[in-house]
Amino acid sequence: MSSRAPRGTYLRLTDALRKRLKDGTYAPGSRLPSEAALCAEFNVARNTVRRALAALEAEGLMMVRTGLGRFAHGPTTQPIPRPRTQRERITANLRQEIETGSLRPGDALPSESQLSRHYDVSRFTARTALIALEAADLVTCVPGKGRFVRQDVPR
Repeated sequence: MSSRAPRGTYLRLTDALRKRLKDGTYAPGSRLPSEAALCAEFNVARNTVRRALAALEAEGLMMVRTGLGRFAHGPTTQPIPRPRTQRERITANLRQEIETGSLRPGDALPSESQLSRHYDVSRFTARTALIALEAADLVTCVPGKGRFVRQDVPR
């Protein structure tokens, strides 16, 4: 019997944390619980927590201050800075293409290997950028086929 969490666990965790960020459980500017604390609270692996937090960061609901932690974003905090990492840059570029209509609902996104060659990054970096878009409900993954712009993406 496998001890792995069911597929999509990070999406449920992302939703739970998103709700807390929006309802004020985590006030704007306040520090979010550590990865270890979230792992214990939700009984999930650290990688699951990291995927959820990456998605929330990509949505602009929280920000990372290197060496200090993750903080809830809100009207009283500083604006989210422009993308700092390659993953953030790839995510922002693809998000912009989706929002402007360059990538329309149903269109296939570039594969991990295509993105890694285009941006000169590792496949892991490309994969995490695509996962952030997936967690933001802009993209859906069809195993064995690729990732596609969701049909119901609001414009």
